[in-house]
Amino acid sequence: MVFNNSPDFIQQMLSIDYQVKQESENASKNFLVTDSLASRDNLIAYLSLRKKLTSEISEQLTNRGLAALDHSEPHVLYTLEKILKNLDAQVIPSTSLHAPTPEAARQNVRHRTYGLFGNTNPGLQSSIMVTLDVKSIHEPVLMESLLLNGMNVARINCAHHHPEVWLQIIGALRNAENKLRDEGNYQGRTCKIFMDLAGPKVRIGDLQSANIFVKKGDTLRLYLDPQQIGHPQTTDQPAGVPVTLVKAFRNVRAKDRIFIDDGKIMGIVHHVTKEYVEVEILSPAIAPYQVKQGKGINLPDSLLSLNVPALTEKDIQDLSFVTKHADIAGISFVHSPQDLRKLRVELNRKAAGDLAVVAKIETKDAIHQLSRIIIEGLNFNKFGIMIARGDLAVEVGPENLSFVQEEILTICSAAHVPVIWATGVLEKLTKKGIAARSEITDVSQAKRSDCVMLNKGLFINEALIMLAKLLTEESNFPRKDIAFGSHITQFGVL
Repeated sequence: MVFNNSPDFIQQMLSIDYQVKQESENASKNFLVTDSLASRDNLIAYLSLRKKLTSEISEQLTNRGLAALDHSEPHVLYTLEKILKNLDAQVIPSTSLHAPTPEAARQNVRHRTYGLFGNTNPGLQSSIMVTLDVKSIHEPVLMESLLLNGMNVARINCAHHHPEVWLQIIGALRNAENKLRDEGNYQGRTCKIFMDLAGPKVRIGDLQSANIFVKKGDTLRLYLDPQQIGHPQTTDQPAGVPVTLVKAFRNVRAKDRIFIDDGKIMGIVHHVTKEYVEVEILSPAIAPYQVKQGKGINLPDSLLSLNVPALTEKDIQDLSFVTKHADIAGISFVHSPQDLRKLRVELNRKAAGDLAVVAKIETKDAIHQLSRIIIEGLNFNKFGIMIARGDLAVEVGPENLSFVQEEILTICSAAHVPVIWATGVLEKLTKKGIAARSEITDVSQAKRSDCVMLNKGLFINEALIMLAKLLTEESNFPRKDIAFGSHITQFGVL
């Protein structure tokens, strides 16, 4: 629709404003939060507005020199009312909805980001999280370098090792901090501890010494008995491997997709029995790829959430350690708000209701439930979202990841919720010592988040230095043409 005269356009904008407020007022009654009313109301208003916003409306606003609604997600109702006032329309304010201003929205995000991650290192626009492993216990110099070069959140993955090792990692971190403080190099700073609950990750079971390779056209059996021994293909039967978390396969049906090792192996379910699931391998297409013990399995078509809650018995046991030693708990494979409610119950049982919580978004269910997950998360004192792009890429398809992660960033912006950009950041540099060009571009997008996560690797310190350089605040430079003048100067025009 194209509006040829101002009265028609004004009436259209008034109608949109009225509908957004009505829908938001009705919906907000169904989502109670103890605090953060402005964030809840703004998120709901954004979801309502985006269903009504068209390219024609955006064009009309631009032609009139008015703010585009496309990028108004942190302050939807405020922007709508400002547009209507600039059109000399009579605005009817809502009596029950909160309409945060741009400054109030920024303060909300700053407050929540500080509560979650503490202070960033000087000059950086985002926090940096680094995954630590058992090797860091015996590398004090590396730990000191990580602290000095930008790490202000340390991640421990509870899927690996046990509480004694976790305690040693934390001890090594605190020892490094104390040494740096004694030397006058780390004053007024503390690194937060993020402990990542393992969650219900489905994995390849024990293969002992079996070397199993598959490629397109092969058949692979996934044994539903974890005690079954893995074996390569023989003349009598296809290759077979045991799996963990057998109940995850209860809803697997023929033609469901299965991904192994972050999608390096992909297949389609061909046959299901009580003893095994038989998979026809579709990729890799040429060179065989090894099926490795402990690697993850993704079942994006198989309704895992019906049988596999995000919070496992192991997670609940690990919470006893996490609540005593961590600043932030990450809950993996969140499917719905119910997962967060269950976590809150467990935290309250342990008198740890104030612990910061991050919901990891890595399943298709979580994408569709994201707004409800966020609203539930607003009931925690400190809450954030992690875009766990490894499993998420497998779940939604790598071709859709760019759009999906953009959607997560936008919805979190509407709710004033901090975001962690995780998985695959400078991965080649971290592991091989050489950065791919696409990795640098990826970090440019990561700047929109509030924290960027690096995974472990041989060249982690080099990757951290590079990431810190890429995340340096542009406000540190008077102008971009001064900071990057030698690279962007234009010749022969003026």
